[in-house]
Amino acid sequence: MKTKGIPKFVIYLLLIIFTSVPLFFSIPVPGQPVDASADAFKALMNLKEGDEVLLASDWTGSTRGESMANMKSILRILMRKRAKVAIWSTADPQAPRVAQDVMAEVAKEHVEVDKQPAYKRWDDWIIAGYYPNADVAINAVAKDIRNAFSTRKETNPEGKLKSIFESPVMKNIKTVSDFDLIIDVTASKTSDFHVQFLSAQKVPLLFAVTGVMVPETQVFYNSGQCVGFLGGLKGVFDLEQMMENGLNIKGADGKVLTGNSKVTDEIPGFKGMSNKGSGTKYYPTLHFALLLMIVLIIIGNVEMFKAKKGAQK
Repeated sequence: MKTKGIPKFVIYLLLIIFTSVPLFFSIPVPGQPVDASADAFKALMNLKEGDEVLLASDWTGSTRGESMANMKSILRILMRKRAKVAIWSTADPQAPRVAQDVMAEVAKEHVEVDKQPAYKRWDDWIIAGYYPNADVAINAVAKDIRNAFSTRKETNPEGKLKSIFESPVMKNIKTVSDFDLIIDVTASKTSDFHVQFLSAQKVPLLFAVTGVMVPETQVFYNSGQCVGFLGGLKGVFDLEQMMENGLNIKGADGKVLTGNSKVTDEIPGFKGMSNKGSGTKYYPTLHFALLLMIVLIIIGNVEMFKAKKGAQK
């Protein structure tokens, strides 16, 4: 007996429905942030005004669903904490342009939507350039950052090209250990190189990685080689929820909205500001897509069993 199965166009139609319809509704998803996300939030929120952060942006449009969302949330926190940020990129030549576009978008939102003081290039953040060989570049930064970035210039408020080490962001940086936090938003193996060359520098490492990179990054987190990481869409969702509700903060009903048993600190968020983005929007859709996949697998196995049973008659 030959089974016809479900026509392909029906499967594609169901996929479209299951992944698009939830986007039009606000669907709360229960769950608490994983330990790695909670530790990442703690590391970001522990930054003080004027702290210096080296932010590697090693992703492009191909992973914007995860990487761009993580980048935006991280930048929102850095801006609100008034940290000084140096952004650089390796591996993919598209990465610097993408990073600058996201920075411009979040900086505009910071002023126009959240009504915060302007976050200015040169005074608050700079671009330290693009380096094609990730392993060589990260090793060079680890050994001598002033030499690695020696040719990099930015335009100061007077319109003159000056070394980035004359900017308020980098003027106090002599070695990579002078940074208060190093972040890598990546869709590739650059996080591995950060651990390999920078973990001995005694500067905290924080990663934002795609979903497929979670298992290997979990090893770095478990071993203490990074202070925390945001993994895939779950990491984005966790960070957005903690930004909105805080961590281990009780709501009006006395219950903790977003809590973690490992990170027990009570860390307020940014209630009412631009916190929720792609993570909150896409996380329910992911669950609907996974539900559809499970249902189709069950149907497929039932049809296969029926076909085998029919063949035995």
